[in-house]
Amino acid sequence: MAEGSIKARIAALNIEQIHGPSPASRPGYSYDQAIVKKKPPPPPPPGRPSAPARQQTVNIPPVQSNAPTSARHQGNQPAPVVQPKRSPALPPRPPPRTTSKVPPSLPPRQPTDPIIRRRESNESIATVSSNISSLSLGSALSNNGEQRFQIRAPPFDPTKLPPLPTRAKEEPKEESSIRKMMASKREVRTPVALPPTLPSRSTAPARPQPKTPDNDRPKRNLPPPPKSALEWGLNKATETPPPIPSSRPSPNAAAEGGAPPPVPLGSRPNLDAIMSSKPKPGDLGQVSAQNTCLVCRDFSAPDHHATQFPRHTVPSADAGWLAQQLCGPFSSPTDKARAIFSWLHHNVEYDTYSFFSGNISPSTPERTITTGLAVCEGYAGLFAAVALKAGLECVVVSGHGKGYGHSPLRPGDPVPAFNCGHAWNAVRIDNGEWKLIDACWGAGNVCGDKYNKHFTASQFTMSNSEFGTSHYPEDNRYFFRNDGRILPWEEYMMDDMGERLQIYSDADTEGIGRLTFKPAMKHIKVDDGSNPNIRIQFSVMCPHWTGERNGKGKAYIMVLSVGGRDGRNPQKIPFNTDGKVWWLDIERRELGCMGQKINVCCVTEFDGRNGRGLTMSAYKQRVGRCGMKWAYVSAWDLV
Repeated sequence: MAEGSIKARIAALNIEQIHGPSPASRPGYSYDQAIVKKKPPPPPPPGRPSAPARQQTVNIPPVQSNAPTSARHQGNQPAPVVQPKRSPALPPRPPPRTTSKVPPSLPPRQPTDPIIRRRESNESIATVSSNISSLSLGSALSNNGEQRFQIRAPPFDPTKLPPLPTRAKEEPKEESSIRKMMASKREVRTPVALPPTLPSRSTAPARPQPKTPDNDRPKRNLPPPPKSALEWGLNKATETPPPIPSSRPSPNAAAEGGAPPPVPLGSRPNLDAIMSSKPKPGDLGQVSAQNTCLVCRDFSAPDHHATQFPRHTVPSADAGWLAQQLCGPFSSPTDKARAIFSWLHHNVEYDTYSFFSGNISPSTPERTITTGLAVCEGYAGLFAAVALKAGLECVVVSGHGKGYGHSPLRPGDPVPAFNCGHAWNAVRIDNGEWKLIDACWGAGNVCGDKYNKHFTASQFTMSNSEFGTSHYPEDNRYFFRNDGRILPWEEYMMDDMGERLQIYSDADTEGIGRLTFKPAMKHIKVDDGSNPNIRIQFSVMCPHWTGERNGKGKAYIMVLSVGGRDGRNPQKIPFNTDGKVWWLDIERRELGCMGQKINVCCVTEFDGRNGRGLTMSAYKQRVGRCGMKWAYVSAWDLV
């Protein structure tokens, strides 16, 4: 310990000697506390640069937009600078008036002449009389007071005027020749008796008439009366008017050559023909029914008119132009709707490619007119567009339709839920009636994967109740049934349970109602012990429908094609008919065997001649011994 401290002490001394400061130098250390320098204050933050002045516009906010919220105004405008109110400055006082301006002196007045000089009037006597009053005569004085006399005319006195000279009597002028002639004619005429003159009053003396210059004047002759039409052209009083010719020629006028030509009788209207063309009193009800019934109504005019505007000749896809051309000639709403219905059949086809490929897209009326292709929605949309442009009331109705792909329910099957996949129209026709029509099904039908273009008029003419058996609207307001019912969905689906019989298009051509067939279902039992016989029956669409007026001519012979007993004796049995209803009673076992079909047929050709107008007796005499052709109307399946 001691040794180490000594060595340290020696080393410290050596260091002091080697590095000792000079005697005159100041020691480099101080026992005073060192003064710590304070840090200078930070520089002040730089001020916000002033925004450059720029032109204010509507779209650019003002420069003062960064003001606080309380200072902002509507539209982010700066607060207006409020200037201190100052009292308005008084106007400076006018300088003091040192000298007053003296107004100019008026010119001296001219001396007034006391004598009022008036210009006498030559037209008024009163003016002359007023200037010569007794006060003014000799009362005029001059300016210097001297009396001045004037010479004036004496006052006017009408009593002192000299009398007027008497007028010379005018000699009557010589009468003209016309007046002389008229006077002579008046002498020749028979004098007319004048009414007696009234007696003069004897009690009162006649008042003397004052003598005036007019009484001394001679009396003037009055002009003669006007000349009549018969007197013109007569030069002498002895002439007489010519005789009036008779209106009819004499009996011997033909011999003289002056007879008029005979009246043509061929141009006279035939009264019998006119009366025969008018309806008889008993036919008034039938004519009225034909006008109101759509089934037997004649639509040849609108159907023919619709063919005059093919789609490729339409100048534009404007539904308004098409409505004007189709519906312009018709005033009846029913005929207008029928013209549109027929035009869609001739010019629009069902888009089977889009339907079977599943690529159906919403269409517009313009697109349907341009392409000529549509599905049910396109038909209904174009019909409504044209009908509205034509002034009709029309709506598009969407709902369920028993069309392509529909399978009737079998007994015991559950009723499916409602689904919407079809569209049709409701249009207001004559008498304000809402009519349901299907322009898509009326234009044709789909067979397999191809479209069959066929005009089905029943989709326009059938009643709303019959229309409702295959169309169910989504909205209950669009049923428009004749009985006013709102049909339940279950009843609609079960209406054709078991499947209705198959009806072909020839039924519509022959005017046969689709709902008039009995039995209504498709299947007929061959062996039914409770009822071995069966009646096959159908009738026309309406009671006043006739083939000559509403169809294509006289009715065909209707026959039932059966297979016979055990299906080995085919034959065609004619129906009984009264022209409105067809019926046939037959044993069930004579229909054929199970699996076969029975058909209602119409004989279209018999023995090489047209079948229309063929009588029943002629058919029974030649049947089986001559050739014939027929067309199918309906069919049943035997079970």
